[in-house]
Amino acid sequence: MEWTLSLPAGFRPEYALAYHGRDRLSVSERVEGRIIAKTLLIDGSGHLLEIDLAYSDDFVLPRADIRIDTDALSSDAVERIVSRMLGLGSDPVGFEALVAPRADGARIVGSRSGLRIPLTADIWDAVCWAVIGQQINLTFAAALRRAMIERAGVRHAASGLYAHPDPFRVAALEMEDLTALRFSRSKASYLIGVAGLIVEGQLSLDALAAGSAVEAEAALVAVRGIGTWTARYILLRGFGFPDMAPIGDSGLAAALQRLHGLAERPDIKAQEASMLAFAPHRSLATTHLWASLADG
Repeated sequence: MEWTLSLPAGFRPEYALAYHGRDRLSVSERVEGRIIAKTLLIDGSGHLLEIDLAYSDDFVLPRADIRIDTDALSSDAVERIVSRMLGLGSDPVGFEALVAPRADGARIVGSRSGLRIPLTADIWDAVCWAVIGQQINLTFAAALRRAMIERAGVRHAASGLYAHPDPFRVAALEMEDLTALRFSRSKASYLIGVAGLIVEGQLSLDALAAGSAVEAEAALVAVRGIGTWTARYILLRGFGFPDMAPIGDSGLAAALQRLHGLAERPDIKAQEASMLAFAPHRSLATTHLWASLADG
């Protein structure tokens, strides 16, 4: 199945390409040039989704050429996944209008006008990223995620990529399956535990997505092994809630210190106060602040 999706004027592909290509060794997604390849688990089988971010010569008519090797999903369902992965639910115009009157508005946006927040293909993928990534660096987190996907995912023969395992497949793992892959016992327990809650119907990600961010955060932090930072990362990158700031994140603290010229990194209370000024666009503010750390 193939078709073309028109993208918003001013869409900037580099952010989606960078996000989905952040693990160059990934076994479940791959970025080559302007093409994002992602294997999806559909009815127990792996199927390849390709998003080709193509443009007219003058960059005026951005589009995504979409290909998927199954008709088991409707085009609307696939477009919802693509929209998530490209961050089409973001509101860069609203955010940039909010910060424009600020004295530091130009520094906040920098050269990133039009930035959107790419999301994981589904919410569960973000849950796994967040739980796996707790208290370790990105390189090790990516390695653990790859190992888990190879252990529990479904391989797509033609591409060699694996479909990310769903909660049923993760819940069926034994602790030793993950500790053998260098997971700590606590991390293995947390990941299998949250998968089990979803399988048992005690935690519905779809229901939380249909409600408020406040309700979703409360439900997530009630889960063993999920604290405020983890919950807010999931709400930002998985659910796509627009007004979410992962207070306590070291990168966010460093960016706020730099933005305000502070001698020390702001504490939790100061971070909350600083980010409140960006409501109702704290998710985009967070993403810009993270990206600003790479500015010269």
